[in-house]
Amino acid sequence: MSLRALTLLGLASLACTAQAQSQYRLFAESYAGYYNSIQTTSPVFGLDANGNPNTVYGSVYYGSDYRSGAAYDQATPLPNVTAGGVWAGDASQGMTPVTANAYGMTDWGSNHASASLAGFTPVSQSYDGQFVVGATSWPMHVESNNLTYAVGRSAWEELYQIGGGTGTGTFTGTIHIDGSLAGITTGNGGASIDWSLRSFSNQVVASVYAYYDAGSDHWNKSVYSDGLWTYTDGNGTLTINEDVIGSYSFTYGTALYLKSELSTSISGNGAADFSNTVQFTGMQLPQGSTVYVMSGAAAADYGISFAGNGSGTICQNLACATGGGLPIPEPETYALLLSGLSVIAWVARRRR
Repeated sequence: MSLRALTLLGLASLACTAQAQSQYRLFAESYAGYYNSIQTTSPVFGLDANGNPNTVYGSVYYGSDYRSGAAYDQATPLPNVTAGGVWAGDASQGMTPVTANAYGMTDWGSNHASASLAGFTPVSQSYDGQFVVGATSWPMHVESNNLTYAVGRSAWEELYQIGGGTGTGTFTGTIHIDGSLAGITTGNGGASIDWSLRSFSNQVVASVYAYYDAGSDHWNKSVYSDGLWTYTDGNGTLTINEDVIGSYSFTYGTALYLKSELSTSISGNGAADFSNTVQFTGMQLPQGSTVYVMSGAAAADYGISFAGNGSGTICQNLACATGGGLPIPEPETYALLLSGLSVIAWVARRRR
């Protein structure tokens, strides 16, 4: 087969792959659990390079739950999942029942997630004894700690085909974040929110991270908005109700990829409630731009508008945004494209 034929075959295969694989998706998951972590150190397990006894690890689960859902097109129901339970633990060791709840839901342009834990009492124990096998015994040290967790997570990703200009342009996105971090009981536990808006190259466009420590009743928050990081802290419940701004440079004629991911997590006792929303409320593009939402989601879900005098076109098909050019491959197809080009280069070298 000629190099030209191989090249055409490879590019045709990539085009089919681009159509067959959907990169625009919504995802949600929630999970929670309650367990006892046990580590045992003894020379019966051998010695490390420094002559110290090895340690083996194990877990005893009292309960766990996991749920997830995804949507790849407009015809698929939105992912909406809830996990949790009430788990007793080992009462003989002073472990109290735990109530866990976790929630994740994703819509086009918005994330919803929450997690909470209540009733947890930490129990740490240690024991020194002998590990006996037949007539032989080895010293043994055992440590155990009970742990609990709950996580709600939501993510969406989208491609936008932008035309109507040459060179590069800048989009500015506005995201509204509304929720809280709090302790259910003081003395132990922590709650966190971790949200980011990223590009295909994993560049951070906007971000919010906050952690609440129930033991100290104190929180810390870091926000990346409008190209700047800000850091704040305080005591008591943390309430977030603010807009975050993200700006990103794109190249006309290529796909603009964005991924919004929200995670709320709890360890010990606490609550992280962002089930209200992390909502993409506006995307402003340069004057005269043409934009097509490649998943087919409504442009209103992203609040698309245009700068300057407001002129521009929200397209209903790809040809409108590309001026009739060929579709741009989806993000995961770029990796296939690079591998395909590598094969072509290898064949060329072999032919030489």
